[in-house]
Amino acid sequence: MREAQAAIAAALLRGPDHLLAGLLAGDHAAVLRGLRVHANTISHARLVALEDTFPRTRDYLGEGEFNRLSRAFLDVGGAQGRSVAQIGAGFPDWVADPLAADLARFEWAWLESYHAADAPALALADLAELDEAALLARVVRCHPAMRVVTLSSAAAPLVDPGFARGVQALLVTRPDSEVRLLAVDGADVAALSMATEKAPLSNLMAHLAELHPYGGGAVAALIAAGAFERI
Repeated sequence: MREAQAAIAAALLRGPDHLLAGLLAGDHAAVLRGLRVHANTISHARLVALEDTFPRTRDYLGEGEFNRLSRAFLDVGGAQGRSVAQIGAGFPDWVADPLAADLARFEWAWLESYHAADAPALALADLAELDEAALLARVVRCHPAMRVVTLSSAAAPLVDPGFARGVQALLVTRPDSEVRLLAVDGADVAALSMATEKAPLSNLMAHLAELHPYGGGAVAALIAAGAFERI
């Protein structure tokens, strides 16, 4: 069955001349009709999946423009080798409008965070009993549901009207069952990158104390947002 499905997929991608002889019953015209119906079904499912994945981007661009971009994305093979749930992974890079592209990147990050692996999040209460030395030595690691969307435009208010146009990046987290969102700056992003694997809190605090307007308090904000895994 898998070999047959792979052969049909190859024919849909490369053309009917690549279909293995005898794989489908009927004469050449019947086989072409069958492949055309199958291709249309797959294409429609992918278009619907893109609409469901990027509803805000679709609203911003308008149905006609979003549909045009979606079809062009599929026509050039943007969904090749991806399941319906994953075809949106490359779509934001296909969007030329900077605001729409940032909005699409946020929507994809939101979905990735929502579907990420479960893990307990580090909370401020976990640090309450630690003395200064133990606090500085505490090792942290980014939560598997944490995503950072670096913005190249003034798209933040499109994500949340409460965000200023000058917001540099968005932090997407899911410490419990609900996805959360926090506006962050370049110093926050750099601090989070330090904890991609593991890092002591002292490193993050020293970095943010030097570069962030809120100093060490920025670490507390990242922890409260659920950016780190409890390890």
